[in-house]
Amino acid sequence: MSETKLNRSWRRMAAAIFVKPLDGRVSGFYDLDMTEVNKALKIWNEQSDVKINVMHFFNCALGHTLKYYAPELNCYMQWGDIVERETVTISTAVLVGKDLTTVKVKDTHLKNVLQVATETVNYVEARRSGRDDKALVKRHSLSKLPWPFRAWVFRGLRWLTYEWGWTIPNVGFSKDMFGSVLVSNIGSLGLDYGIPALMPASNLSFVQAIGYVKEKPVVKDGEIVIQSVLPISATFDHRIVDGFHVSKYLVGLKHYFQNPHELMFDTE
Repeated sequence: MSETKLNRSWRRMAAAIFVKPLDGRVSGFYDLDMTEVNKALKIWNEQSDVKINVMHFFNCALGHTLKYYAPELNCYMQWGDIVERETVTISTAVLVGKDLTTVKVKDTHLKNVLQVATETVNYVEARRSGRDDKALVKRHSLSKLPWPFRAWVFRGLRWLTYEWGWTIPNVGFSKDMFGSVLVSNIGSLGLDYGIPALMPASNLSFVQAIGYVKEKPVVKDGEIVIQSVLPISATFDHRIVDGFHVSKYLVGLKHYFQNPHELMFDTE
C-alpha cells in the first residue's frame, strides 16, 4: 500500500493530536434493552417520511440524559476547573463516502426523535451532494503542514481554544467544536463493541460508541430468554467523571429506552 493511502488527512492529523496513553481514562460496556425501542421505531417509520434509525433515537435519548439525568457529564476542564456547558449538543462521526464528517445537533435536549433524525439526514445529504462544511475542510488543510510543525500548530490552537476560550472561526476551532459528546456509530460497520478514544482534540468529558443491534440470551425472572440489545461503550475523563456520574447516565438511558414515546413529542 502506498504512503499516500496510509497517510490520509485524518491519520496525519492524528499524529499531531494524540500523545502516548496517560492515566485518567475509564472505559466500560453495557447492553441496552431494545424491546420497546424496536416497537416504537416500527410505528414511527410507518408514520414518518424520514427514516428514523437506532442512532437517531440513541442520540436523542443521550441528549435528554445529559440534561435531565447526568448534567455532570455535560462539562469540560479549563484551567484546572470543571465548567458546565450551557446547552447540549450531540456530535456524531458519520462516514460519507470515504470521508469522515461530524454531524452536530444543537439543543438536543429540546428536540424529539423526528427532529434529530431530520437534521441528521439533511446534513448527510448536503455533504453527499458536495456542500461541504467549510470550517471542516480548512481543519483538514492543517494535515498538509510538514512534521513537526503540524503538531506544534495543533497544540497551539488547542491551548488558545480550550484554556483561553478563544474561537478561531477560519478553521472552526472553539471550546464546543465537538459539542457535549462525540458518538461513533460503529454498528454501521457491523461491529458490536469497541472502546472509543478520548482524543485530546475533543474537549469532552466522554466519548460514546454504539454497536450493532443484535439478539442475545439474557436471564429474566430466572429464565433464559432471547432479547434484542444495543451494545454501547464509552470512555470517560476521570478528572470529571466518576462511577456515580456514570450510574446516573445509565439510569437516564435505560429510562428512555424503556419509555421511547416520551421522546416523540414536543419537549419545550
